[in-house]
Amino acid sequence: MRFKIILTIIASVMALPAVADGVPVALNVPSDALARGVYVGVFGGGGYGSSTDITQRGTAFFIEAQGGPLAIDGRGSTDSGGVGFIGGQVGYEFSHNALMLPAFELEGFYLASGTRSGTVANPNDRLGEHNFNDSFKINNAVFLANMVVSFPSVRWGVTPYIGAGIGAARVAANSANSLQVDPPEPGVNHFNSDTDSEAWTFAAQIKAGARYALTSNAYIFGEYRYLYVGSSEQTYGSTVFPGHAPTSPWTVSMDSTSYSLGTAGIGVNF
Repeated sequence: MRFKIILTIIASVMALPAVADGVPVALNVPSDALARGVYVGVFGGGGYGSSTDITQRGTAFFIEAQGGPLAIDGRGSTDSGGVGFIGGQVGYEFSHNALMLPAFELEGFYLASGTRSGTVANPNDRLGEHNFNDSFKINNAVFLANMVVSFPSVRWGVTPYIGAGIGAARVAANSANSLQVDPPEPGVNHFNSDTDSEAWTFAAQIKAGARYALTSNAYIFGEYRYLYVGSSEQTYGSTVFPGHAPTSPWTVSMDSTSYSLGTAGIGVNF
C-alpha cells in the first residue's frame, strides 16, 4: 500500500510541468533569471526507520538418532530506531515559466541505521520452543533519479519545492548474530562462518522543502523526505561450532523499510 501511494505521488509530480503550460504567468520575473541551470549540492541529516519483518531459513543436519534434519523457518521483526545520512546531488533546472520550474537530478547518499535486533520464532513439532535473537548492523547506499518542481517567489529569497524519485539501494546487513535462546545455546552465533551480507533492492522517495538564496549562485536548503527501501534477501554462512549440528547456509528475508528523514544542505548553481 505504501509503495502504491509513493508511485501515485511520483506520477503527479512528474505531470506538474506539463499542466503548468496552460497557467498564466503571475509573477513579473523572467524565467531565465530564475532557473538554476546546472547545480550541485551536499546534504545530511537524521530521522527514524521503521521496524522490518524478517524470515530466517536454514536446515540443521541432526543425525537420525536425534530425529534427522530439522528445517528452520523462523519469523519475527527487528526493532525501529534512529538513523543518520549524508550524500550529494547533481541536477539541471529548466526554464519553464515564472510559476513553476522543473528540474531533473541524481542523488546518492549513505544511510546508517545502526544495529537492528529482534526475536525470531520457529514453531515446530519436535521442540516446544525454538526461538532466536537476531541482530544486524544495517547500512544503505541509496541512488535515486528525481523529478523536482520549484515554485519561485520574489519574497524573502525563499523557493519552496517538491520532488519524487525512484532508484536502487544496496542494503548491507553486516556483523549478523543469531543466538538461539529457546532452548538456549549460549555463545553460538548460527551465522558464524560468514556474518556479512548485502543485496540490491528497489528504492523510492518523496520530498518537500525550501531553499534560501545566499547569493545569486549559492543557497541553503531544508526538506523532509519519506524514503521507501524494498525487501531484500541476505545470505549468511552455515553454523560451524564444536558440538553443534552442522547447518546449511542461512537466508534472512528482510521486508521493506520506510524512513522519515529531516535534511539540511548547501548548493551552488552555475
